[in-house]
Amino acid sequence: MNMSSAESVRRRDCEVYPYMFQSGKLSLRKIGAAINLTKDSVFRSIAAILKRNNNPESHLWETEVGKAWLDRLVIAMVYEFGIKGNQGADRMSDFCKRIRIEKHIAVSPSRLRETRREIEKLVVEFQQAQEKVHKGKKRDIIAAGDETWLGDRTLLVLMDLVSGYLVLETEAENRSYATWREKAESRLKEIGLQVKHFISDRGKSLIKLATSGFGVCAGADIFHAQYDISKWLGRSLHGKISRASKQLREALEKESTLKTAAKIEIQGQKIEQCKKKLNKIDAGKKAYDKAQHAISTALHIFSIRDNTAQNSEQVENQLEDEAIHFEQIAQEQSVPDNKDVIGKFRRQFKDLVSVVDAWWVWTTENLSEFKLPDNQRYWLLYVLLPVIYWHHQFQKTKNPEMKNLYKASWHKAQAVYADHPRTRTISEADLKHWRSWGEWASNNFHRASSAVEGRNGVLSQCYRNGRGLNNTRLSALTVVHNYDTRRWDGSTPAERLYGEKSPDLFEWLLKKTDALPLPRIRKKWDAPNPLIIQTVAA
Repeated sequence: MNMSSAESVRRRDCEVYPYMFQSGKLSLRKIGAAINLTKDSVFRSIAAILKRNNNPESHLWETEVGKAWLDRLVIAMVYEFGIKGNQGADRMSDFCKRIRIEKHIAVSPSRLRETRREIEKLVVEFQQAQEKVHKGKKRDIIAAGDETWLGDRTLLVLMDLVSGYLVLETEAENRSYATWREKAESRLKEIGLQVKHFISDRGKSLIKLATSGFGVCAGADIFHAQYDISKWLGRSLHGKISRASKQLREALEKESTLKTAAKIEIQGQKIEQCKKKLNKIDAGKKAYDKAQHAISTALHIFSIRDNTAQNSEQVENQLEDEAIHFEQIAQEQSVPDNKDVIGKFRRQFKDLVSVVDAWWVWTTENLSEFKLPDNQRYWLLYVLLPVIYWHHQFQKTKNPEMKNLYKASWHKAQAVYADHPRTRTISEADLKHWRSWGEWASNNFHRASSAVEGRNGVLSQCYRNGRGLNNTRLSALTVVHNYDTRRWDGSTPAERLYGEKSPDLFEWLLKKTDALPLPRIRKKWDAPNPLIIQTVAA
């Protein structure tokens, strides 16, 4: 913290001199001579200290160490709750009053708002400084892009899926191809990034950005593809089950009120019909769930059944099988496809599976640089990689059923890996090196832009909770995401992108932020009472 020498001396000795003056052991003139201040300045300082120290812990905040800790507390509060947590300055000011520090440091709502604006500007400067350090080195990324709207504002979001680094998060006048290309290419050039594959929803401007702007395949997002089917067929089946269940409950309740055997028999027949109807719909729902599940397990670089390498044609055939199943279910359950959802799903096949071939091309090209013999190359691609790949997959998914399937494939891959002769002869150093390479290769496979969708949700929450989101704060939130959000291993998106550990953002802020001032002493004004009539001379 920046602090003048006089202030530093006063902080250091304030525990001693006020009480020595009160006890009569030292005069104001002697105290002033000891700390290089005038007699009047000493008197005002001592009076202010004694006035502030009205709580048992107050004397701690008058020391240099205590003041530095208070500065850290307030800056951390503004950073964590004001910027990251969308809390207002009034609530943070009330918190400071609850812990009785408002007389030792300026924590009024207006001051906290000013502190937040200062921190936001410094945060943006931090990323600019870090990007200059890493400028010059070219890096390949798998990008995903999407638009989001906050009120009447359009935001463009571009993210590296491998590291989670937000390359672009900015306001734009529109979401046209020209706007996307202008903003995306300038940022990619500034950081030194090159897009190897691009994944998005079926927005026309984003498809053109991939093919014409980046010169890569416009990969389709599996999440959106499955969601469209869910809105059409899954929602209809859920509605049918709900209505059939209600009809069955009403029929059973009515049966309990009947008294004659004839009526009970007729009602029993209706109940059986309701049960058959419900069972038919339930069977269709299970078949639908199985088909959706099969889509998720099909789109991988290795087959989930036997760990053999897959190409785009094989995956496309599996997707076609599930499309046929969806059509059969819809026909059996009398669900019309008025919006041609299955047709749209089929038209996305090429773009959905393009990530498989793109991944194999990228991986084999990278491996060819090592100039390995064929047997070692085979071991790396088809023995070691499946182990690392399925381990990544079952760690990422939160679905219990999918986790068990991926774990089973992982165990199969481990068995093949353990039995291979190359595994028993490779050195520990070489194994460590190729495991690191396998981690890199596995991390490069992405089939959905869910991370960007999640970021859009975070921005929406910030906008609603914070009652707005200006450009400076948006830029600050981008930097916070890149340099202060961490995965289970403690790494930030910036560290994963650059491959180097970055300085701690908060500690950097503390060094750049000036010491917070003391609170202002406000004069108390008595509000005039209109009910009191002043006497006026006759």
